[in-house]
Amino acid sequence: MWVVCLLFVSTSADAQRERQRPDLRERRVFPPGHPRYVPPDTQQPEIYFPQAPVPGKWRRSIGAVFTTTPPELTEEVRVSVPAIDFNIQRGLTKHLYFAGRIQTQVVQSNLGIGLRWATQVSKRTFIGAGYDLNGWFGALQIKDVFNSQAYGVQTFPSLSVGYRLTRDVQLSVRTEAILDLYYRSQVGNLAVVYDQRRINGVAFTVVLEQPFYDNKHVSLGLRAAYSNFNWQLWSLYDTFDRNLFYPQLIFGFIL
Repeated sequence: MWVVCLLFVSTSADAQRERQRPDLRERRVFPPGHPRYVPPDTQQPEIYFPQAPVPGKWRRSIGAVFTTTPPELTEEVRVSVPAIDFNIQRGLTKHLYFAGRIQTQVVQSNLGIGLRWATQVSKRTFIGAGYDLNGWFGALQIKDVFNSQAYGVQTFPSLSVGYRLTRDVQLSVRTEAILDLYYRSQVGNLAVVYDQRRINGVAFTVVLEQPFYDNKHVSLGLRAAYSNFNWQLWSLYDTFDRNLFYPQLIFGFIL
């Protein structure tokens, strides 16, 4: 009986000390060396996570983006069109950095440059904003029967939120507005040109960045674009004047 009473008193005293020191629980659960312990100002290999590289330092990744064609364009045939995806970033200041991106599918390519700003708002949460300018072009020629080409310019203002799940695993969510600045397509001697600024659609991206093997990290995510036009499918010359859903799978090795 006395032993039970002593244990009860000891447990109550420990609980009282935890209530008086609310940070005690966090230090016990997430000490240095624990998988969920995150040191201050942690820099992990990342491309989508809204954290600026160290000023003067580069970040790179190479991978692929798979875009599934909407059934409105290809009917019962669903084609996943892969594009080589190369990203490069360079820190300019503590919060500002340059971003460049190249996507190519041999017959068409997309080159983008932009500026990003990011800051840390809590121990694990980061936010960022960006503005990208993209130019795309493509050419398709079938002997002397069919000869077409097209190119255009788009911009992507964006907002991002990142959350560091553990020291090595990071989750990023990005929302983008898609704006068309210029479009020109030509088949033989017939050309179509649009040079008025208009909102083409929106896109939402969720990316998880984590270790893969041998201290290498990868980016794995999904991008859902709801827009009136997708540069990868320009050669289909769709006649729909409405937004369609373009799902994309993103995979990249962070170099």
